[in-house]
Amino acid sequence: MRAVVFERPGEAVYREVETPVAGPGEVLVRSLRAGVCRTDLEILTGELDPRFVRFPVVPGHEWSGEVAELGPGVDGLAPGERVVCEGMVPCHRCFHCKVGETNLCERHEQLGFTLPGGYAELVCVPRQVVHRLPESVSLDAAVLIEPGACVLRGLERARPEPGERVGVVGIGTMGSLALLLARLWSPGALVAYGIRPEELAFAERLGAGETVDARGPVAEGGLDLVLETAGSVEAVELATRLVRPGGRVVLLGVAGEGKTLSLPADRLVLGDVQAIGTVSYTTGSWARLLRLLAAGLVELDPLVTHRFPLERFEEAFRLLADDGRGAVVKIVLEP
Repeated sequence: MRAVVFERPGEAVYREVETPVAGPGEVLVRSLRAGVCRTDLEILTGELDPRFVRFPVVPGHEWSGEVAELGPGVDGLAPGERVVCEGMVPCHRCFHCKVGETNLCERHEQLGFTLPGGYAELVCVPRQVVHRLPESVSLDAAVLIEPGACVLRGLERARPEPGERVGVVGIGTMGSLALLLARLWSPGALVAYGIRPEELAFAERLGAGETVDARGPVAEGGLDLVLETAGSVEAVELATRLVRPGGRVVLLGVAGEGKTLSLPADRLVLGDVQAIGTVSYTTGSWARLLRLLAAGLVELDPLVTHRFPLERFEEAFRLLADDGRGAVVKIVLEP
């Protein structure tokens, strides 16, 4: 079969690889859609912490497909069923797994990082990470369940109240998901902060009642809850200025190893501000998002803005890397 392979930092090829075979407790899944994530670019360029990557690797941790084959001992699925797979494979034995914090598993593997991911025709995965896709949920929407589960978990930890004023900093994939999911709590105001006219216009289409150019003057201190999704030091600092005294800031973006955030030492303390750092998702947040999608309470398809066949992955990467080409939210590759 053919797949995209990151041979080493800086080298990516589309080539023949060995076709996987489903062993005991495993499912062979035919990949039909694979989302392009900025983390994929960071793996390729070597920016991601090398502790989390094992080269060579087939990338793709946001993907969906259909069951091709079941390994020995696997039940509850049938060939041809549409499925979506969690990217993280927790050990279920460490302290964090035992208390339900599978996102912090001490010995986890991860599809697209240490295990072959969805940038391939076929992917072999443990049965525990495979979820049947409801009939009403498209393969495109399923690609967004992975980042969506991360955002949903952050929102649930912040415990929004109906009528609160909510702000979202950054309008990429995570920010767009935050705008859609925050609406489930009936905010009194939903404000989006971005840096390009195209993304601000896209935020309006997603339901933002107000959009603000984050590079200019901004009204400070008026929001009950701020979700930072841009993954930059500047965005984190802005989020701490936007929140009201007594409010909450949820940090969803990853600014990068070694970068330093400078804040007035007492800004959070004297403002009585709760800062919530949240990383990845749990199986529980993944399952809850699937239920929301199945019930029709969230529609993710509009976030897919571009698509390419898998062999043109380099064009997709260039488009994502070029921030000056309009609103790029989710690029989908089709193996």
